Amino acid sequence: MEFKDARTGKPRSYHDLCPKTALIFMNHFWDGVADSPSWPATKPKYLMPNVEMYELQAHHYWDVDVVLCKTAICARRVRMWYQQEGNPRHTRVLYTRHTSSDAALYARHQHGDSANDVKPKNFSDVRFVHTAGKSMFKGTMAVLDCWLTRPDFPPLDVFVDQNIYDGFMKETYEEPIRAQAASRKITLHTGRVSADVFGKLMLEAAFLLCTSVLEGYGHYINQARANAALIVTTASPPMNELLSPRSAVLVSHPISTVKQQLLGGNFEGEHGLRGVQGMATYVKGAGICDAVERVLEMTATERQAMGERARRQYVLDTHFFAARMQQLRAMARAGDSRWYLDP
Repeated sequence: MEFKDARTGKPRSYHDLCPKTALIFMNHFWDGVADSPSWPATKPKYLMPNVEMYELQAHHYWDVDVVLCKTAICARRVRMWYQQEGNPRHTRVLYTRHTSSDAALYARHQHGDSANDVKPKNFSDVRFVHTAGKSMFKGTMAVLDCWLTRPDFPPLDVFVDQNIYDGFMKETYEEPIRAQAASRKITLHTGRVSADVFGKLMLEAAFLLCTSVLEGYGHYINQARANAALIVTTASPPMNELLSPRSAVLVSHPISTVKQQLLGGNFEGEHGLRGVQGMATYVKGAGICDAVERVLEMTATERQAMGERARRQYVLDTHFFAARMQQLRAMARAGDSRWYLDP
């Protein structure tokens, strides 16, 4: 992008105006920007990776000055990888945590706290909500496997993209869901959910199933924390970084390695991190059923207290992230990432 200098009439590029301002790249979405001949040699590159993504390769980590890690497992594994493979640029790894929008806050603004169309959370009347959206990695099939074997379980609402459902779930689950008893415990919602509807859902939902197979961070889990709901999630990082056994019901699971993950312990190419466990957690229906049974054994007061602890952690992490961004600004202005010592 070029700008015309009103004083001289000459064209000026963004790089001319900001030759030393760091640019943050998200994951592998670089689009050749840093490879441009006009990229200044003095301009730092920062990377905020989702370490579970298959597209991230060694050159992404070797070509940057700072790696911003939203999760502790990212910080640990990226540091281990530099120790194993070398760190020629003296790249700094900064653990930042992260934050997410509070969808319920938006809905509360739209509807008002006392609006008649918003139902208050009810921790006595158990009804679970599972939102998969367009992701195949939310453990949706395991959730359905569990509920289809337990007609005694409370109602379940599943929100999933139509194409994801048609391509990966319809053949297996369409008939069993239709064949449910008159009580119809599973209600399937396919298609896109508007921000207003999703926010209202967050306001009302007291029980959320966030059973991810893997996450780069887990924004929908973070939105569930902001909502102060009782959350069922996977007992593996980063899910169990966001939620502890005191703030959620954790699902046990088998761990698997994925050969496309550079930091996953079984990378099929060169420079993969060695000597670590896999980052994929293929949760099973039986594990989800066990977690739901634990929820049903709790009192309404215990369920609500667990949700409130999750909400407090959301607030603490948001403050932590804001403080880290202030430190990052100071580091960027200093012009040298190596001065910063991560505690």
